Amino acid sequence: MIVMVNFWSRALIGASLAGALASCSSVPDQQPVASSSVEAALATALAVDEPVPQFEPPSRSGNPDTYVVFGRRYRVKDSSEGYRETGTASWYGWDFHGRKTSSGPPFNMFELSAAHKSLPIPTYVRVTNLENGRSIVVKVNDRGPFIDDRAIDLSYAAAARLDMLEQGTAQVEIVALAPYQYLPDLVARRSEQRERQANLALRREEAQERRLASLALRREEAQERRLASLALRRERAATIEFAHEAPVAGRASSRLAMANVIRNSAPLAKDKAKFAERTVAAAPSAKAKVKPTGRVVVAKPVAKDKGKANDRVVVASAGKGRMKSSEHAEVVAKGKAKSSEPVAAAPVGKGHPPVRVASVRSGRSRIAAD
Repeated sequence: MIVMVNFWSRALIGASLAGALASCSSVPDQQPVASSSVEAALATALAVDEPVPQFEPPSRSGNPDTYVVFGRRYRVKDSSEGYRETGTASWYGWDFHGRKTSSGPPFNMFELSAAHKSLPIPTYVRVTNLENGRSIVVKVNDRGPFIDDRAIDLSYAAAARLDMLEQGTAQVEIVALAPYQYLPDLVARRSEQRERQANLALRREEAQERRLASLALRREEAQERRLASLALRRERAATIEFAHEAPVAGRASSRLAMANVIRNSAPLAKDKAKFAERTVAAAPSAKAKVKPTGRVVVAKPVAKDKGKANDRVVVASAGKGRMKSSEHAEVVAKGKAKSSEPVAAAPVGKGHPPVRVASVRSGRSRIAAD
């Protein structure tokens, strides 16, 4: 039994050693397979013909107005015409092979294609390696690269044609080729957007102008109110100061004089007018310059003096009233025709005060009081 166990143990150990040796011997056989795959892929990439630029309709999904990647916003150009740029180029291959591109079709690393952040899709561009002078025409059908400030991301085949696979990046020049790609829908959308922005800016400007005008008006009104209030306070202060001002002998205050002039200027003019009217109305005629103060009574002549052309004129007391202008004129007219002989005074009645006797002569009048 012991002999049998040892036999089977030696058999198992031998089998395990044989398997290990067999596996080790197979590793070198796989290396030529991997190396042949890389070489075949490179040969395939180098054998691909350059695409011929031609007109193609713009991609529906690859040309948004703007898009955001990693928190940064990018803006798509509405035309590729005149585009020329110098920058850093990188390449992508195995990790993205077969994945969907921004334009829709899956990515093929063995095609001469590229990814760009802002050019319209599709766009044909010529990429020139500035380090070795090689150039290639590629078709932009994807978005990228979004690392640092790289300008373009080339496919594996395009990088192989430019001899930049080993270093990974290179300085290149990118030039868009005709026929250029245009995005009329994007142009229309942006035109509408610019119009809306212009209208919004105009409304904002008008609103700002209205606010500034309203603010200026309010400031002006506030300034006017402050000035009016200040003038009113000054006037009140001047009034109070004038009320407490001590009078000076022989000199009137200038403010008082001005106030009197302002207060009395209009009434004085009115009083002068009224006084002139009263003077004209009350002025006697030129023929009777003396105004009698009483009523004039013509006395009858004495019998013995009937032959004399004299009239006695007795003037009544001033208390009986003034002589009317018509009576006065009659007396004057009679006096011119009669002689100037003095007339004796005669009492008018009992209890009356003394009277004035007037003798009227031709061209003159004289009044004498007893």
